[in-house]
Amino acid sequence: MSHAIIISLYKISDITLKLCSKLNDLGAEHIVVVNDGCPTDNDFFNELVSIGCNIVNLKAESGKGKCIKAGIKFAHNNLHNIDGYITADADGQHKAEDIMKVSRALELRPDSLVLGKRNLKKSKAPLIVKFGHRISSIYFKIITGTSCKDTQTGLRGIPATLYDLAVSTAGNRFDYEMNFLTKCADRKVPLYFVDITTDYSCSNISNYRIVKDTYLIYKTPLRFATASIGCTVVDLILFTLFAYLLPSKFVFSVALATLLARIVSGALNFSINRHIIFANDGKAKTQALRFFVLFFIIMCLSMLIVSALSFLPVPVTLIKAIVDILLWTVNYTCQRKWVFKNSK
Repeated sequence: MSHAIIISLYKISDITLKLCSKLNDLGAEHIVVVNDGCPTDNDFFNELVSIGCNIVNLKAESGKGKCIKAGIKFAHNNLHNIDGYITADADGQHKAEDIMKVSRALELRPDSLVLGKRNLKKSKAPLIVKFGHRISSIYFKIITGTSCKDTQTGLRGIPATLYDLAVSTAGNRFDYEMNFLTKCADRKVPLYFVDITTDYSCSNISNYRIVKDTYLIYKTPLRFATASIGCTVVDLILFTLFAYLLPSKFVFSVALATLLARIVSGALNFSINRHIIFANDGKAKTQALRFFVLFFIIMCLSMLIVSALSFLPVPVTLIKAIVDILLWTVNYTCQRKWVFKNSK
C-alpha cells in the first residue's frame, strides 16, 4: 500500500531536512511538505525537492489544520494509488522510524484511524503539556463516550476511506485535529494506537498559541457554557419581572412566573444553540421538540437527584450545584449528538 506523509512546515529548519532525508532512506514513497507561508526563494526547498518531496505552498500562517487538509487534497489529486495519509510534525518531535511505524500499522488496519501514542508519564514533556494531555482525554471521553489514550498527538494515520471527512472537517489551526478526531468517534471509526517516542529537546518551531488555540479547540463547549449561563441570568430577570407584574393575590403567580420565564429563556437558549453554538440548519420543529424533551428530562433529573441526596450533611445548594454541573455535561453531549446532530 502507498501512503502520503503530510508534513506541515511553519519555519525553515535543518531538522525538517534531516527528517525528510531519513524518511526517504527508510523507503517512504510520497512525502508532501506543506509550506505555511515560509519564503521560497532559498535553497531549503530545493533540497527538499532533491530528496523527493512534493511542496505545497500556502499563504503565511494559514494554520496547521489548513496545511493538513491542503496536503491531503494534493496527495489525493496528484499522487497515484494513495491508500492513506500520515500526518506528522516538522519540528523533530516525531522520529522518522515512528512515522514509518504508523504507516505500517495503517497498512495492516486500513479501516482504522491510527494514532501515535506518546508515554508522557515517562517523558520529559513540559508539565503544561502533560496537564493538557490529561484534560483533553477526559473531555474527549465525556463528549464522545470513546476512550482515546492520546487526543493531542500530531502523528496520525488516516485511511483513504476517510478522505471526504478529513477535507470537510472544520478548523484551520490546531482545533482541526480535535474536530476530526471527534467526528471519527461519532462515526464509530476504530482507533488503533501505536507507541511512539517524542523528542521535546528539539527547537520549538510550532506556532501553537496557548490561549487562542486552546480556545479554538474547546470553543464549542465553552460557548455552550456561556450561553447556558447567560440564559440562566435572563431566566432570573424574567422571573423577577413576571412575579412583580402578576397579581400577588393570584395563587399560582410564582408558578406561572417560573413557567413563563423558563419558556422564554429556553426558547432563547434553543435559538442560540441552533444558530451559533452548533450552527445546524436542520429541521427546526424536530430540533425544538428534541430540545424541550431533553430540557424537561434534565430538569426532572436534577429535581429527583437533589431530592434523593438532600439527606447528606452538606448545604443543599452545594448538592444542586454539583448535580447540575454533572448534568450539564450530559445536556451538552445529548444536544451535540442528538438534538443538533449533523444529518450529513
